[in-house]
Amino acid sequence: MPSPSRGLTQPQRVELSSRRLLRAAADLIVEKGWEATTAAEIGRRAGYSRAMVHARFGSKDAILEAFLHEYVKRLNPDPDPASTGLTQVLAHFDRIEELHTENRDVLRAMFVAMFEAAKTSSPLRRRVRTQLSGGAEKVAAALRAGIADGSVRADVDLEPAVSEITAVVFGIAFQWVVVPGHDLRKELRAARARIVADYGTGTP
Repeated sequence: MPSPSRGLTQPQRVELSSRRLLRAAADLIVEKGWEATTAAEIGRRAGYSRAMVHARFGSKDAILEAFLHEYVKRLNPDPDPASTGLTQVLAHFDRIEELHTENRDVLRAMFVAMFEAAKTSSPLRRRVRTQLSGGAEKVAAALRAGIADGSVRADVDLEPAVSEITAVVFGIAFQWVVVPGHDLRKELRAARARIVADYGTGTP
């Protein structure tokens, strides 16, 4: 069988192998968690040698960094300055739904990796804590922007609102990862509607 990389330029081959390794890492994260996954397993799952893993990334941790950089940051979208503050809050829910549509297996791996950080000994703990705090800051900034532009109620108490919104996101995600048949899209849309009803002013 011809190699899928035949006829590709060197940069294209690098891109192909990197993506295959990231996808293999995602599959293994879902199956056994990040800590239990080895660089050799990632290489074998992607159809490459361990040497290829080190050539492309240098280490297993570097693969994780690449995975988080490419995918997990998409859960914390940068605000669209042309949108209202409420729309910026809702963008976090919309982005998860977009990722679910694009590749639900990768989305599942993202959440599994983040939940693995619950262990105090997890090497992911610091990274995930930084991501969570960054996401919370963006939600808070969006709510403040919404109060200023009139799309969010002026009497909203920011701290509990941010806690509620972030808790809803990860509660839905946890159920989707753990409970067979859980409808992520339905739950996201229901949560989105509740946020509009609880915090919005009716301004588009």
